[in-house]
Amino acid sequence: MTPLLNKPSTKMHPAHPSAAHIQPFGAVIAVDSACRRVHSVSANLGAILDISLPEPDQLSLACLLGKRLSQRVRRAMQGRERLLAPITFVRPTDSRNVRYQIHALRSGEQVLVEIEPLQALGKWRLLGAVNERLMQLADATHQEALLDNLVGAIQELTGYDRVVVCHFDSDWHGFTLAEAREGRLPTILGQHFPASDFPVALRQAYERNAIRYIQDVKAPAVGFVPETAAPSLEDSLLRAPAADRVRYLQALEVRGSLSLAMQGDSGLWGMVVCHAAASHPTPPPVRDAARALVQMATQRLLLLRARQEARYLQRVQDSLVLSSTARKAPQSPAQLLRAHADTWMTLFRARGVALWIDGNTYQSGSSPSPTVTRQLVKRLARAHDHSGPWCSRELATNPLTRSLAMNKQCGLLAVPLPFSLEACGWLLFFRPQQVETLYWAMQPSFNQPSSSQPSVLTHPSSPAACYEHVVGKSEAWQRVERLAAVDLGEDLTLAISVYEISKLNGCLEQERKALADANQRLEQLAHFDPLTQVWNRYRIEQAIDAELVAAKRYGAQFGLLLFDVDHFKEINDTHGHALGDDVLVALARLVENSLRGCDHLGRWGGEEFIVLAKHADTEALIGLAERLRELITTLNVEGLSKPLTVSVGVTEWQLDDSCKSMVARADKAMYRAKHKGRNRVEVATRKGS
Repeated sequence: MTPLLNKPSTKMHPAHPSAAHIQPFGAVIAVDSACRRVHSVSANLGAILDISLPEPDQLSLACLLGKRLSQRVRRAMQGRERLLAPITFVRPTDSRNVRYQIHALRSGEQVLVEIEPLQALGKWRLLGAVNERLMQLADATHQEALLDNLVGAIQELTGYDRVVVCHFDSDWHGFTLAEAREGRLPTILGQHFPASDFPVALRQAYERNAIRYIQDVKAPAVGFVPETAAPSLEDSLLRAPAADRVRYLQALEVRGSLSLAMQGDSGLWGMVVCHAAASHPTPPPVRDAARALVQMATQRLLLLRARQEARYLQRVQDSLVLSSTARKAPQSPAQLLRAHADTWMTLFRARGVALWIDGNTYQSGSSPSPTVTRQLVKRLARAHDHSGPWCSRELATNPLTRSLAMNKQCGLLAVPLPFSLEACGWLLFFRPQQVETLYWAMQPSFNQPSSSQPSVLTHPSSPAACYEHVVGKSEAWQRVERLAAVDLGEDLTLAISVYEISKLNGCLEQERKALADANQRLEQLAHFDPLTQVWNRYRIEQAIDAELVAAKRYGAQFGLLLFDVDHFKEINDTHGHALGDDVLVALARLVENSLRGCDHLGRWGGEEFIVLAKHADTEALIGLAERLRELITTLNVEGLSKPLTVSVGVTEWQLDDSCKSMVARADKAMYRAKHKGRNRVEVATRKGS
């Protein structure tokens, strides 16, 4: 029987391969899902491993790699889609020992075992350089510095002629934000790449595998033996570039490339793309180091962008904070727009802003006429049936707005203001046309007629390049701007609702006054103790619950003092309940007048009182308790012969506390004070004590 493949044979194919071809710098073994039986091998396997292959019926992973190594691969792939880390091994030859790296991944019902020879590399020097660059990336405080550090680090690490960061916009066009260049390739910094260069299938491939490496687009591709059993190489690092990708790189005058995906929170944010004018071998450890740098930089980038967006959202939120004056004298929609329009237009980079409320239009800046605005909101109400924003940057071509006279406005961000299920207003931001000249590194396809017509100018170093003069569009509405507009819309809805309520109350002044008097009496009855006129138990519980929420959110310290009048029953029995009531009233007045403005006193029941002390730690709480205890001993009540004393239990807020748990701790501490002789302060230091 004829051998499947002998060592000297390296069956090559043209540089425009089908899907079942690989690049010649590595080899692939396709085995069954159990990693035992070989289905096919790349035609260069014998040359890569420097062996003669056995006959087809004798092929197995063990005979190709050895029993121990094949078992290691089989165990590592059990229950996994790919190896967690590459496996290295050494094979002796006549002149030297050759190191190889194995990577394995599942492809359908098969497992692809990828084999690459490893070049000698200064391992410790590489690790040191990578660690130093990682620290620089971690210290970057701005996106520009971060990306410049990233491309510089990867260019230095890999030696490519040109390294760029390419970011995708909402239409999947790429834009080069940063570049490091050294060599024969021209700069492409600031240039755009059309979305056609990044089809859906390619983007999905980067979701699965973050690295795409092409050592030499001119290298002949390697097929499989037997050809009828060639595997699917969709996710293989070694797969040969498709014909269209070869033409694409050749148009860029690129021969070697390395692409590394930058995954954002919601998908592919961009890529780091490395180009070489000549064939450029990049060892696996260098590729892995570059990937680690990209992953670190991506996480840092997302953090910086999140911080920037948070600051922007806070600025928008602060633009309509209702002050105490505004609450007392609410502003009409016209007054609100007059007071805040300039700030809002600056924050949203708009030239005009409008409010449509209950059939009335209020405008500032450059906006369509009130008549057009009314027509616009009617169409929005019919077409936009959810609470999110509606936006467009091409109003002249959008079906909803193209028949309206938009007064040279090309961009619109519209936010519904839901006052009720029946009534809805709108907050509208308008942007003018932004004439923009885009330089495309590769000429895009303009298949659809539009108001923007490309003007193509040949670039001396890249015949495929062109300029496009974009008209009829505004700046794009960023995601954070849409989120901020929704937040502003909610605040604006509240402000206008407050005004409408105030206006309605003004029309019913007499009824409102009577209602206010009744509400005041009800509040007095509901919140204040009728004897001492301090807060009752219900009201002090409300205050404690509110302070617990603030403490959990902001970490503010506070505590409770629960005190009981010593021998109060004897006072009632000896002097009568009338004097007992006088004692409680005098004590409450004395304590309340001695507290800070932020502290509160409430009657917990009978002769028990509770003090809510804000912004106080345990030491401050003890000091307050001792001061009150001594102060109460000086209280003079007519008819009372003995000094008045109290027993005080003190507790500070602890994590996961509730009103019930805090009062229970203070109560236990107070009863310890009574058991220890009264007229003293006891502290609950932990839960349950």
